[in-house]
Amino acid sequence: GSFETLGISFAQSHFNLEPETAGMIVSANGMIGVIALLSMGQLGKYFTDIQMIVGGMTVCAVGIISFSALQSVEDGADNATWKYFLGIFMIYGVGYPIGHTAVIGLFSKIVGRRAQGTLQGWFASAGSLARILFPIMSGYIAQFDDITTVFKVLFGILALSNFFVAVSSPTLTALST
Repeated sequence: GSFETLGISFAQSHFNLEPETAGMIVSANGMIGVIALLSMGQLGKYFTDIQMIVGGMTVCAVGIISFSALQSVEDGADNATWKYFLGIFMIYGVGYPIGHTAVIGLFSKIVGRRAQGTLQGWFASAGSLARILFPIMSGYIAQFDDITTVFKVLFGILALSNFFVAVSSPTLTALST
């Protein structure tokens, strides 16, 4: 939610991309993300849900932090378009689709035979709340500081989330078996 809010203006200010070009890059990586989603069955043969969650968040975090050191075009920067493509690929093509799908799968396993529909609905509502709050947070941070600070904050949140998943791994594994 945070990146979608500021993504096009970031592409313009830091890569001098036209909005339609930035949109095409995000869209192309969204299609790659669909392929990642369709490969979840194969990935599940080699990795646990927790490994895919941690891996997905790590790839997202690397994609996000790769944007934090970039200077804007106004400051004289000449950032290559491939850097934008690579960061977006890591976020939307690999990290988010795999990590998010693994979270849903793990949640479903933990819920087990209980009311899946109701509990998945509450789970999705929590995700929707994040998609409401994070864009607001990102907008305030970008307005009062700058967009690179937004990336640093998002990286920190993902790193902290990864830490909690790793520490909780034995409990999550026990609950999901």
